[in-house]
Amino acid sequence: MLEDHERPLNERGRAAATRMGNWIKGRRHVPSQILSSDAKRAGETAELLTEAMDGPEVDLSPALYHASPEQMLAQIQKCKPGDLMIVGHNPGIAALAEMIVDVAPTHDRFSIYPTTATLITEVPVTDWSELSLDTARVVQFIVPRELKELHTT
Repeated sequence: MLEDHERPLNERGRAAATRMGNWIKGRRHVPSQILSSDAKRAGETAELLTEAMDGPEVDLSPALYHASPEQMLAQIQKCKPGDLMIVGHNPGIAALAEMIVDVAPTHDRFSIYPTTATLITEVPVTDWSELSLDTARVVQFIVPRELKELHTT
């Protein structure tokens, strides 16, 4: 049996990542940088997202593997200016999302943040080192199941 860190994406995860990347590109929310956990499935997710979006290269970070929200925030604050996508793990990514938004979306899946869930926000900073809690405005939160129901490829 593979260790958690080395576990690859399953077929459903690969399809969800590609579908989500296409959706992000279609809404013109392609980030200028992607920071991902270095776990195999997270890295695969990030690569599939960037392929579908025609996006940037993925920066793999061991510090994001099962990181706490505080550890994730510290990694974000080190990023260069520009639109940023984070690919991480629960429960940290869900807790981080709840901590950085000013008003949480009413979506019933937000608090559990299912696999490949995507939160798009606007933040009032020009440099990621300035990011603080309760400041990001939610633009949209969506989960892969909704894209499948919409027949989005």
